[in-house]
Amino acid sequence: MKQLVVNDELIMTTEALKVHFKAIKRKKRKFPKFKSVVLGGDNTFLCDYMLNAVANANSKFKVFEYVEYLSNGNENDNRKKILDETGVTSIHYNYYEECTPLIENTLFYFFIDCNSLTEKDETITELKKILNLLKEKAKNKLVLSVILPQIPFFSNGPTSLAERELSFYLEKHCNKTEELKYYFEIEKLLREKVGEGRLDVTLLRFDNIFSPDFYRTPCVDFKALVEESVSNKKVVITDDDYKRKFTISYIRDACENIFLSAINAKGGHIYNVASKEVTVADIKEVLFTIYPNVFSLEKNISSAIEREYACMNSLKFNFLGFETSFNLTTAVKHAISFFSDLEYDISDNTEFYAGRIETIQALEIEILKEIDRICVENDIKYFLAGGTLLGAVREGAPISWDDDLDIGMLREDYEKFRKICEENLQDKFEFSSPFNNSGSHYTIEKVRLKSTYFSTTFSAKNVFPDGVFVDVLVYDKTTNFKPLRVMQSLVLVILYYCIILRWYNEARRKHMYYQTKLILPFLRLFPLGFYHWWFEFFIKLFENKNNATLLIDGVGKKLKDGPLPITGLEDTVYVDFGTTKAPVPVDYTHYLNYAYGPDYLEKPNFGNRKSPHDFARIDLGKYIFDVKGKKKFREVDLRGELYESEEEK
Repeated sequence: MKQLVVNDELIMTTEALKVHFKAIKRKKRKFPKFKSVVLGGDNTFLCDYMLNAVANANSKFKVFEYVEYLSNGNENDNRKKILDETGVTSIHYNYYEECTPLIENTLFYFFIDCNSLTEKDETITELKKILNLLKEKAKNKLVLSVILPQIPFFSNGPTSLAERELSFYLEKHCNKTEELKYYFEIEKLLREKVGEGRLDVTLLRFDNIFSPDFYRTPCVDFKALVEESVSNKKVVITDDDYKRKFTISYIRDACENIFLSAINAKGGHIYNVASKEVTVADIKEVLFTIYPNVFSLEKNISSAIEREYACMNSLKFNFLGFETSFNLTTAVKHAISFFSDLEYDISDNTEFYAGRIETIQALEIEILKEIDRICVENDIKYFLAGGTLLGAVREGAPISWDDDLDIGMLREDYEKFRKICEENLQDKFEFSSPFNNSGSHYTIEKVRLKSTYFSTTFSAKNVFPDGVFVDVLVYDKTTNFKPLRVMQSLVLVILYYCIILRWYNEARRKHMYYQTKLILPFLRLFPLGFYHWWFEFFIKLFENKNNATLLIDGVGKKLKDGPLPITGLEDTVYVDFGTTKAPVPVDYTHYLNYAYGPDYLEKPNFGNRKSPHDFARIDLGKYIFDVKGKKKFREVDLRGELYESEEEK
């Protein structure tokens, strides 16, 4: 669990930075033209997360020509692992000192934790070397991120301190601890170097900051808080928990702020960076909210509480235009899952379904049972496909966050099924096809449950029976001759998008808006059936091919991924699948490798355990109630609820 939590945050931090890398690459966000980005500093976890995120984001979008790491030879095992996995070039500080004239257009991210004194002298030496490089080349920039020592609480005045106010408070009103002396040595060095010449240096200050696996939060001991609550199975909130307010930053938010500070943050300036002002009571209430079935909540508070503050005012940094993505619930959830044995709760990911995801999956299994009955009675072979097959193999049940169910067939069985399905279905089900006047123009045929709505933002625009469904995927033979196969796939992709555009029948923002406006008038010259006919023609181009070894996705979902080996799909075996049994290919490894890669048995990171669909309407009607012996729901009328008959059926 602990490593899953850390991996999840590493991935989500990378995804957060990829958004900005993509915007820079597409010139939607201005960014200085740095040739290289170099990261270094002491062994603070900030450097680890930034190193991982910047390297992986840059490998996809290539904003920088080089991503390098400044090594002092004292890297811990975690840092070495990240360097190995990201493939970042590790260069010793002496290289930069010797090759100063070669360094230009370089962005340096440097990290110092003032609470860690073991590498103090070496870190200061390394910082001086970088400052000397900046002096040589004016186009270089340094963003120095410092984790401050604890800020003592203050009262009877402001509730947060700005940059100069905080410096004065720490210097003139606080005990000079070794950690605090370390920080002022850094600040003094920067002032001297910036004062000597116009160096592009920005200092970012963090106070309470944490990641799932590491925390530097002197105002709240996360580990002790979690361990005490878990041990007592109780969250206790007292006056002291409300009394003290402080600023806090989470690793994902911090990394975004550090990266983006290279854009608008001014050289020569200090910025206080914090995500949110909180109390310990806020954190405890979130803890209880996440796990109400695990903890009881006890509040022992008085009516009057005098507040104390240890807050950095980050108004100056926020004015640069950076929006925080900080979510206290997500941040606390990661910390809890790391410091305890509590399972990571993904209910937020499925909150969209308002507690109906299990009901949706149960209804889909009822549809599956009906499909299975028809297939068994008519000697039709089918198998679980897509994420449904993955769930069966990995968990013996639907994936807990998956909202749809897929089955697959080879063309011969598919043609038999589509001919007899409609007339053999029980009355509460319906067959949704572009060829039976159902109003559906998906290239995927579906078996739907009547009297329900399960509409995406795309399908909700069209008036047709759009209930809970099971997708029926078809896999067609294709040629082994690659040029001809590529041509077939290209034609099918074009026809697929023609169908989708023609059916939606208007341009959509963020979906090739201007290109769609240009092509739609020409697409409207032909009815939708015209495009479906040609799609079927090209998908079945090689259906009579003997000894075929390759298949092509016959509904357009994975055409761009190339062919699928036919190996293992001809025969099936029944396995447990939730409350029923269902067939899977006798050898599903080729299929799952094709669809999800060789690591298909590994679950995705927690943040990605959610449906890919964007729903506009979910209405399960009578199926969320026990209606036996009671009044029943009115029959659905697609024109609207007010058209529904008063007669109950």
